[in-house]
Amino acid sequence: MDTTLERLVDFVDSVETRHLAPQTVEQVVRHVVDTVGCGAGGFRSEPAAIARSVVEGTGGPLVASVYGQPEKILVDCAGFVNGAANRYLDFNDFGSSGHPSDMIAVVLAAAEATRAGGSEVVAGVYTAYEVATTLAESVPATGGWDQGIFSSLGVAAGLARVFGLSRQQTANALSLAIVPSAPLKVTRYGQLSEWKAAAVPHASMTASFATRLARAGMTGPPEPFEGKFGLFEQVWEPFDLRLGSAVPSAIERSSLKRFGACYWGQVAIDIVTRLRVGLDLERVESIEVVTCDSAYRAIGGGVGDHDAKWRPSTRETADHSMPFLVASALRDGAIGEATYADERLSDRRLLAVMDRITVTGRDDLTARSTRDRCPTSVTITLSDGTVVEHEQDFPRGHPANPMSDSEVAAKFDDLVSEALPAAASADLSGQLWDLPALSSLEGIAAHFRSFGAD
Repeated sequence: MDTTLERLVDFVDSVETRHLAPQTVEQVVRHVVDTVGCGAGGFRSEPAAIARSVVEGTGGPLVASVYGQPEKILVDCAGFVNGAANRYLDFNDFGSSGHPSDMIAVVLAAAEATRAGGSEVVAGVYTAYEVATTLAESVPATGGWDQGIFSSLGVAAGLARVFGLSRQQTANALSLAIVPSAPLKVTRYGQLSEWKAAAVPHASMTASFATRLARAGMTGPPEPFEGKFGLFEQVWEPFDLRLGSAVPSAIERSSLKRFGACYWGQVAIDIVTRLRVGLDLERVESIEVVTCDSAYRAIGGGVGDHDAKWRPSTRETADHSMPFLVASALRDGAIGEATYADERLSDRRLLAVMDRITVTGRDDLTARSTRDRCPTSVTITLSDGTVVEHEQDFPRGHPANPMSDSEVAAKFDDLVSEALPAAASADLSGQLWDLPALSSLEGIAAHFRSFGAD
């Protein structure tokens, strides 16, 4: 195997839950709780429903539970369906590799299917985050490749840990996961489609399948990184991969979200919900949003997609539209699922507010930005000349401005309230918060199958 692959295998082989710092385990639990809550809020979505309809009835030696479906299905497919639900609201976490919690659904599915306990889930999630995040932070430039390229390797690493694969099986799993998987970043630009919610879950599903192939004995190319026509020749410039040495850990460096919207809009939403207090909203004449280049390019029309951002025609584009998010936060004081109702996309009053919004990038803010730091300034000017403004670097949920356990729990309770009765929601919550001590995931999985039941 090549040097990079060997380093990945060495790292996977070294992970033991008992060696993880308590604060690392705590963050794994918080991110699992948060992700399941997002799934409860998104399991009725169209992408999740389509995914369920396609994979319904699949079976095999390893099966796992799907949100809102009584029968278990093939483990890879279960991870895909639940992953699409987890991602749909754009409420799940954010990190250097994109939305690393997109990998959690397949880890939970694999653990359920193999009757693993909570300790194995913790190890699998930790491993997946470390691999995906370290890769993302090591690559000199991602070019046009989407975040699923990191998640494919993260999932294979995490599941290798859950399945207890040998070193050779782990090497094959990683190779089989990445060699056929180089997704395109076009998923996230222009008018966005339902694929936005399914892209990384799909990469995770194929990585789960690859890992099961390796577990059954299939071999993969031994030099997927450094070999002829490998990743370093075809996709990325070569880099020196160092795993497991960063402190704090990858999952401790990842952010949770206070609002169901693109991460790059979180600071602007935070600011606007504060600035609006006491203002006569009917007298707002202009709103100037100045931000870092990452936010400007992702959701501010900075890649020639101005029209798509100022007139979003899909929910997926609306939650990645800075003008839509800022206008909604100004008008409503918050961002929730009602924000994205179909009628809102053509609401003339909201569109009129959006037309008074400008979004630009600024060099000094870009210079202060990092992969997850998004300096943003918002200036609101009223018709009488009153000006209110604020600048902020970190949104609520970032490690530098963290959500408390009670905030995470409240977010979970709110999202799960539409999927389970109060008593069942409380029981699911209790089991998730107690994840490291669980000997089985069957209690959690039973609640998954009950989502939406009368």
